Amino acid sequence: MVPSSIVARSGLQAARSAARTSCSKPFSVYTTRAFTTSWAHSKQATSTTSSTPPPSSPAASPSANETKPASTESSAKAESVGLYGGFLRSLAMITGHYTISQTAMRSTHNFYEICAAQLQEKRSFWIGTCGLPDNFQTWFSVTHLHVWLLMVRIRAENHGKVFQQQLVNHFFHDIEDRMRYNHKISSGRIITTYMHDFLAQFHGGVLAYDEGMCKDDPIMAAALWRNLFTSSGTPDQIAILVDYVRKELQILDNMSSDDFLESRILFDTQAPALRGVPGK
Repeated sequence: MVPSSIVARSGLQAARSAARTSCSKPFSVYTTRAFTTSWAHSKQATSTTSSTPPPSSPAASPSANETKPASTESSAKAESVGLYGGFLRSLAMITGHYTISQTAMRSTHNFYEICAAQLQEKRSFWIGTCGLPDNFQTWFSVTHLHVWLLMVRIRAENHGKVFQQQLVNHFFHDIEDRMRYNHKISSGRIITTYMHDFLAQFHGGVLAYDEGMCKDDPIMAAALWRNLFTSSGTPDQIAILVDYVRKELQILDNMSSDDFLESRILFDTQAPALRGVPGK
């Protein structure tokens, strides 16, 4: 198996290099915020984890001779819950639950599940309209395209490098799992050979799609023709895919950081429920 760190580092390094390249003719419908904006407000919630309740008004204060057992009991319960919640937050911080890496792993899990479900959820479009063959290579190519679409949007976020790495890790872990469990490939040598091939396709696809995004439709059409249609497909089918990519990039670009990172519905697909590997 190709180590995930090598996959993520090499793949994302190439993607970021292409993203930094100046675009001589940026296409207006493609996202531009991916190269300029940052997720500056995402950490505001962490600075307000606790709040002080407003003081009660003097008129509502009980007299010296009055007692309110119910209020005392409620306050005690609220204090207990507050202490327990604080303990859980402290424990989560100690165990790394709120680290950037762990947060990225949780967020990108839903992202990847949506990407991986695209072929199955929209078979009539990919197999019927676009005329792609129903095989593992098509699943990889369709999933790869949607992973790239999310990578473009993730570049706009703070710590985008970490989020991209986790997204790519999910992708390549799933590729190996599917070969082992779905297609019953048990030979480590064969799996390693396939993983190297898919890694090369991933690198080339990211660079080609980035170039098409920065330039114009003919460049994007050529990238889709090589990477998704594998040098087949009619001009009408390729044009449909160019419009599809353009539309999805624009939708992602119009999403705020909070809406994007917390989204459970992307590409008109809801994040599938967690499922065991053999059932994928």
